[in-house]
Amino acid sequence: MKFKIISLGCPKNLVDSEYIAHRLEKEGHTLTDTCDTVIINTCAFIADAVKESVETILREAQEKNMTIVVTGCLVERYGEKLKELLPEVDLFVGRNWYDAIDTLIGRKGVYIRKGLFAETFPRRVLTNRPTAYLKIQEGCDNRCTYCTVPAIRGGLRSIAINDIQKEFNWLIENGYREINIIGQDITSYGKDQGITLKMLLRTLLARKGDYFLRLLYMHPKGIDEELIYLIADEERIINYMDIPIQHSEDRILKRMGRGYGKDDLKRLVTEIHERIPEVVLRTTVMVGFPGEKEEDFANLLEFIQTYEFDMLGAFMYSREEGTEAQRLRGHITKGIKQARYNTVMEVQKEISRKRLKMREGRRMKVIVEDKEDASMVGRLIIQAPDIDGIAFIRGDCSVGEIRDGKIVKTLDYDVIVDT
Repeated sequence: MKFKIISLGCPKNLVDSEYIAHRLEKEGHTLTDTCDTVIINTCAFIADAVKESVETILREAQEKNMTIVVTGCLVERYGEKLKELLPEVDLFVGRNWYDAIDTLIGRKGVYIRKGLFAETFPRRVLTNRPTAYLKIQEGCDNRCTYCTVPAIRGGLRSIAINDIQKEFNWLIENGYREINIIGQDITSYGKDQGITLKMLLRTLLARKGDYFLRLLYMHPKGIDEELIYLIADEERIINYMDIPIQHSEDRILKRMGRGYGKDDLKRLVTEIHERIPEVVLRTTVMVGFPGEKEEDFANLLEFIQTYEFDMLGAFMYSREEGTEAQRLRGHITKGIKQARYNTVMEVQKEISRKRLKMREGRRMKVIVEDKEDASMVGRLIIQAPDIDGIAFIRGDCSVGEIRDGKIVKTLDYDVIVDT
């Protein structure tokens, strides 16, 4: 079989796709764009993700003589219903069948079984050097009222430190130097095993070498002083913290089930900036949550403007079946949600431009990712893959390198760098 994989949604899903690719290649199948089988690893976190998944399936199904295999969260969420809804698909594979997916190729139907998938290794890395993801956990126990993840992926299962260390060493030995540590909430790592994220990081950092760790998806209530100090003191941990706050107002945060309040956020952001002056902060906020009044939204904007996150992503609340938030009163019209989303992103655009401008003229490491026409492109080390800005790189350099460069010009989210 010749196959390709389309991985939708988050990097956690991408790691699953890499695991699937390895299973299939191990059995003699070939990963290539010129293929007879397409595997679509879907996302179904919110309505927009479901829509993207379905549109991708229908687009690929237009290709003649193509076998369509659908995996991932869409299968977990909708199960047997998909057979009638998407007759174009030959095979639906639930996440707990990934360790045997090679035995299912060629069959038809829906394969879902009880159990919770958490394997990540060995895998066929689908990102280009020097960048790779390292998933340290599966599922989540936070139970935010709007979130479908626990229903789809189950509760928290932390991968053993020894297994993560083995995978980490393999990545380093194979030329991956930017290791992005991911999970639904990496600050909860180890709570099911009596260990902590700090213990894991110290174990990984015991390995000598020229590499960098980036910590993604940190819940505000899980960040303590010890973790902040570890990030500040260890030069191989990138001074980049992705902390989705979701909102600033106590009433909304309580309805969301986030487990912290506005004063907690103020203390946390202030402490991080004091201890790590060069830190880059990314966050995510949600607009239009049930019961969000104009005053709540105005206060959220004020909070964003006061604390000036370097990068910020926003999304509109989506009413998802089976969540606690679905049953709350005060749901907001799509038009109002869209207007609030647009306002947040306009405000953040100015903040990001201002924060990036402050780095103009300074030297910083830059990751060389690709060549476009005569120019090289990549990212500053303080820009995460796929979600942050781009660096247009001038000078003699090669794809896959991490180079020192000077930021000569900044744009809204992007930069021009001389190496």
